[in-house]
Amino acid sequence: MPEGQPGSARFAPCLVLAVALLAVSHGAIFARLADAAPLAIAAWRLGIACLVALPVAAMARPAVLPGRALALAAGAGALLALHFATWIASLDYTTIARSVLLVSTAPVWVAVIEAALGRGIPARAMLAALAAAIAGAAIVGSEGLGGAASTGDLLAVAGAMAMAGYLLLSRAAQATLPFRAYLGIAYGTAAALLWIAMLATGTQALGFGPGTWWALAGMAFVSQLIGHGGYNWALRHLAPLFVAIVLVGEPVLASLLGWWLLDEAPGWRTAAGGLLILAGIALAAGPGRRA
Repeated sequence: MPEGQPGSARFAPCLVLAVALLAVSHGAIFARLADAAPLAIAAWRLGIACLVALPVAAMARPAVLPGRALALAAGAGALLALHFATWIASLDYTTIARSVLLVSTAPVWVAVIEAALGRGIPARAMLAALAAAIAGAAIVGSEGLGGAASTGDLLAVAGAMAMAGYLLLSRAAQATLPFRAYLGIAYGTAAALLWIAMLATGTQALGFGPGTWWALAGMAFVSQLIGHGGYNWALRHLAPLFVAIVLVGEPVLASLLGWWLLDEAPGWRTAAGGLLILAGIALAAGPGRRA
């Protein structure tokens, strides 16, 4: 942010990010509590959020939507759908701690993309970040190597790559789109794609118990609207890498919540590898934040 902004203007985005972080960190807990297929969980999460976001977006829709911004917002929505589909699926194969640690490597992938686009990420910092993140992921993956856990790890990494692309496209789209209009387009696209995929694959969409419906509602209102909505708003005021570095707190909070609420204590390799992953995320995001 510019140095000349008043203190309140600098404080507001940080406060929103803090609340969003706490809300997003409950996403894995809600997903674990929902007795439904991963694709159904993702579809309902975005579907419920879309029902709230679209009427608000319609009231804020400008008379003319720039074609490029519309395409960027739709592309961001597609990546958001891919992120949730892969990440929620990973929770069926691995622990909350491993899943959220690996999916939170998004800042590392942001750094890779921005470096490839020539946006000035220092080569040494990026290489150190990649080395730390890869080493940490290798240590995490060595705990229960092979089988279902490895499948979950790969799905979580795929979710991280999708989130990295989403952060960049979201920032670019909101340069010319009002926040509420952007949210309606991105959420609408993500929800539509997930529901099409769910119906096309014959995934169960109804008939869940009360506990699952409460978990789905929690994912939509708490993790999606408050959590990701807060991140999206912050992207209007902060660089993508700065917003991404806040995600460093998500695996820590989510792991602690999983341990406390679901008795999923992380193993020592997950804890040790997680520290390296968090260090890599910090190294990748630090130069972008200072810039």
